[in-house]
Amino acid sequence: MNNVQLDLELDQYAPEWERLGLVVPPFTIEADPRFMYLSTETRRALSKVSYMVEAGQGASIIIGEVGTGKTTLASWFHSRYHRRPDFVAAKVDEPPQKSGLLLLRRIAAEFGLRTRRATEDQLNEFRSFLVKQSESGVLPLIIIDEAHELGPDQFVELRRLLNFRDPRGGKAYQLILLGRPELDINLRDVPDFNDRVATRSSLDPLTPDDTKSLIEYRLLAAGRDTKQGPLFTDDAILPIWRETRGYPRSICMLCLHLCLELLAVGAGATKIDAPFVSRFLETHHSYRQAGSNEQ
Repeated sequence: MNNVQLDLELDQYAPEWERLGLVVPPFTIEADPRFMYLSTETRRALSKVSYMVEAGQGASIIIGEVGTGKTTLASWFHSRYHRRPDFVAAKVDEPPQKSGLLLLRRIAAEFGLRTRRATEDQLNEFRSFLVKQSESGVLPLIIIDEAHELGPDQFVELRRLLNFRDPRGGKAYQLILLGRPELDINLRDVPDFNDRVATRSSLDPLTPDDTKSLIEYRLLAAGRDTKQGPLFTDDAILPIWRETRGYPRSICMLCLHLCLELLAVGAGATKIDAPFVSRFLETHHSYRQAGSNEQ
């Protein structure tokens, strides 16, 4: 079988999202700012951190368990500030293990700077970069996801970056760290850095009402017309929330599989209600394994 024949055969099994009134899959678990639902906690974090970044206050911390939306939020911040002419943003998705110099090299690479073999040489490269950015009225922003993996030596180098000043005396770098609750614990061991944290925010699991709003928002973002009526009935929300405990990634994973099951049932099935959810959970225990390796 050649590649063209294989593609045609696979197309026969591709989900027909248009049958659900959708243009694109609504419940992808990849970090996509287009699908970021703004819960109360997310709005609060966005407001606080955005203010601190734009006011040049230094370091902001966002804490959340696995699946609460940290990576999506990191992508949102990067997308927002990278587009602005008064900012230049670098995002580190996962910091290198322990070495302060390796972290500085990774950040430099994200900014398009030369990477150096010695820490002081790399810091001098950053200083030259800062002078040029400051002269252009541009503020560099560093975003580090999975920041709970940072070691003490790496916090030392981040503190040194935060110590840089622009010609007007303000902080020359802004920093957003996103990580699991261990990040807060780790910061206790680096008081010199901890004292430079301007704000802390937390991302908690969603309430049932926010769970319903997340599902509706995702469907709308994926192209479903509100005139079509609800795809997920009101009585389906509580069993979804109980199963997922309100974690956004788990909600998306379950809803993705519920939609796929609905499409598999046939053209006569048009809605996902509480009995549909219950039947699915009783017979599809393995659906969770699809996202078990996601961090």
